[in-house]
Amino acid sequence: MIRVSIVNHTHWDREWYFSSEDSIFLSDKLFTDAIEELEKNQDASFTLDGQISILNDYLEIRPEMTDSVKSLVKRGQLIIGPWFTQPDALHIKGESLIRNGMIGILDSQKYGQYLNVGYLPDTFGFNSQMPVILNHLGISSFIFWRGLDVKKVGGYYFNWKSLGKENNVTAVNMPQGYSTGMLLDDNRGYVDKRLDNAVDFIRKVEKGNDILIPSGNDQLDIIKDFGNKINRINDLGKYEYEITDYQSFINKISNRVDLPDYVGEFIDPVLARVHRTSSSSRMNIKLESKKLEMKLIKTVEPMLVISNEIGVDISHKFVVRAWKKLLESQAHDSMAGSVTDSVERDIIQRIKEGQQIADDIINMIENLISRKIQLKENEVLLFNTTAHRTNRFNEITLLTAMKYPGLKDCKSDIISQKYVEPRENVLVQNEIGNHYIKENGYYISKILVKVSLPALGFKVFQVTDQVTDNDSKEKESTDSSISNDKYMLSFHDGKLKIQTADSLIDDALLIEDVPNDGDTYDFSPLENGHKRMLEFNKCSTKKFGSFSEMILEGTEELPVSQVQKQYQGQTHFVNYRMRIYLLKSSETIRFRFEFDNEVLDHRIRVGFRTRINSESHIASVPFGFIKRTAIEKKNPKWAEVPVCIYPFDDSVTVKNNEKFVSLVSNDISEYQQVNGIIWLTVLATTNELGKPNLGYRPGRASGDTTKSGHIMIKTPDAEVLSNIVEEFGLIIGKEFDEETLKKYSNNLALSIPCYQYQNLNLFYKRLDNKIQFPNIDHIDVNELEVLNLPDNYLVSSIYPAYFNESGYIVRLENVSRVTKQLDKKLFGKNSKEVNAIEKVQNNKFKIPPMGICSIEVDD
Repeated sequence: MIRVSIVNHTHWDREWYFSSEDSIFLSDKLFTDAIEELEKNQDASFTLDGQISILNDYLEIRPEMTDSVKSLVKRGQLIIGPWFTQPDALHIKGESLIRNGMIGILDSQKYGQYLNVGYLPDTFGFNSQMPVILNHLGISSFIFWRGLDVKKVGGYYFNWKSLGKENNVTAVNMPQGYSTGMLLDDNRGYVDKRLDNAVDFIRKVEKGNDILIPSGNDQLDIIKDFGNKINRINDLGKYEYEITDYQSFINKISNRVDLPDYVGEFIDPVLARVHRTSSSSRMNIKLESKKLEMKLIKTVEPMLVISNEIGVDISHKFVVRAWKKLLESQAHDSMAGSVTDSVERDIIQRIKEGQQIADDIINMIENLISRKIQLKENEVLLFNTTAHRTNRFNEITLLTAMKYPGLKDCKSDIISQKYVEPRENVLVQNEIGNHYIKENGYYISKILVKVSLPALGFKVFQVTDQVTDNDSKEKESTDSSISNDKYMLSFHDGKLKIQTADSLIDDALLIEDVPNDGDTYDFSPLENGHKRMLEFNKCSTKKFGSFSEMILEGTEELPVSQVQKQYQGQTHFVNYRMRIYLLKSSETIRFRFEFDNEVLDHRIRVGFRTRINSESHIASVPFGFIKRTAIEKKNPKWAEVPVCIYPFDDSVTVKNNEKFVSLVSNDISEYQQVNGIIWLTVLATTNELGKPNLGYRPGRASGDTTKSGHIMIKTPDAEVLSNIVEEFGLIIGKEFDEETLKKYSNNLALSIPCYQYQNLNLFYKRLDNKIQFPNIDHIDVNELEVLNLPDNYLVSSIYPAYFNESGYIVRLENVSRVTKQLDKKLFGKNSKEVNAIEKVQNNKFKIPPMGICSIEVDD
């Protein structure tokens, strides 16, 4: 007997072509109706889309409904969580996905139990390491729609294993989507043509007796009189239909012994679109999101651990508040960029607010620690937010009266400098009244300095005048080449040559511009469009004591738009610049590409020749690496063309038996490997939300714009008419090693937190003008180290405990293919192995291949 489980749910986009405020307004009526219907029918249940943020928003408007919500959650009728929002799962860090689950579970627990299923019904594809993330959240099952190729997997219901095969979830795919049984009706036409047909479709593959049919849709109300409708449907259909929920269905499926195993990602647009090229849409959203994401993970949370260690109390709720701003902006539509212009501005504003919170936390910690240790005016406080002692080049900013500042006993170079002119008649208010003075001028200097720093802590350095140090000054150069211990870079006849001891790559750097006939969901080539290769026509170099810089500049006349007919024949000159940095003894060539975008409907990519012909490459994914193909599939009848354009976490590599070439970036989201070239997409611009019949996506328009009653929606802001700046690095070597490459990507950024207790500019650190704490306990400390780990321990994140009242969490990752044993003594005798929701685990202190391990350090 085939048993069909019907789940009543709503899918709730927080924002799309409507704003998050519109969504909250709509929830008032719909959620209230759902609560009242559930209270009247205690045999009914309703799944609230797997994200708790929408319930939080609703109860801010209807706090009087809180008790009803808690009662319904307790009875299992209203099913909430586990996520905070419905996240993108391809273009954000694994740590962001974990925080989404952590904060979602924390908020869900305020109302009671939560759905212990990784339910993501509409996300545009999934990274291969979701089983790692889900298991670490205490979740062992997953329900989803997009990205599955059933021929690869072997079924719609299966065991999904991580790349290291140590993590596993019972996975259920909804091949026809979360709206399969929407608008449930108890007439023969509906049952025959929709319900029974949907079951027949799944049964062509699935041989078990249990089939899932979700009944709901976007912003759709609860089905009224659900039980009686199912009874009448059972009189009409050829299958046995029953009311259930996702957890109950998972319990049935997980008992099957014939489920196939699958290892890999879900990015195949077989039955549903995954918008493979959305990785480059609205790059302004993606860039700002990545900046905040990295700041929270790499700086804010570790600095909170440091501040707690020294007795400076900053509420952890501030970082949760910042995370929520980011997580709301990493929802699948929001992060993909498939939104209207007004919603885009909402997203950018939220990210800006998150940045302000993050900067405030850093500013307050720096200021209070400086007061506590009595930092002097001629000193600077440098922080190391990693759990490793470092002796490397770091970028810091100093405000000084002296023109050539540096750190005592440390070699440094002034990278850039701004002089602030003196001011007359500046008001000073003190205990004797108001009076006016002349305020002296000062320098704001960005400095590259090599310093040794303690692990996860800080150290005080003396600021000195290096006016006599000739090595610290920029050397003028007319040479068109730069070099360090490993690389020689030279520029001649418009071509960049990169040479190592073992290899030579002529014409290594390419810039490509092509028209984009796509929309905010996807790039699509323009039929008969013209590609242009952008040339650099000017080269200059600068030589410093510790590094050298090559600056390539170009100007090109480009069509205003090859897509929009009203601009036919119009052109505009655009400027672009590539800055290339070589640090002494560095394995990484650092690039900073600036493109002043003033034209429309196009895609800009930076390409690197590798001189390696390969049909595959290796890309980083959360907590691991995956091998992907560079061979295009030929015209399958899929929902979109499965082009070999991919997202990546922070690196992509091609290799052969002689060498490897890797590109690393914390800014860029999309790449393609073809004909020995790795292309990084800088941006893809468009002026429409959804267009039909694209070259890469035939048929209807995405975004509902060609649905009955909808309208086409212009998105001029998606043209991203601004100066785009993106950074990346290039590594060429002999033997490829995942752990070493991960270290390179972790160390790509040079800037570290630094602080001066100065009165030259109290607005340089925004809160300094208002922080006033006359009573603070002083300590005689110039250096602090909280936790020092071996260099081969890859730390993914360090943060104060979210669920427990004390201690902090250290999460380590293992990107290799063998199990890593950790030394428990390094973390202290009271340390425990926990998962992301801080439940004690097996305490073996082992990290599985391509996996993670969290250690709770009790301070």
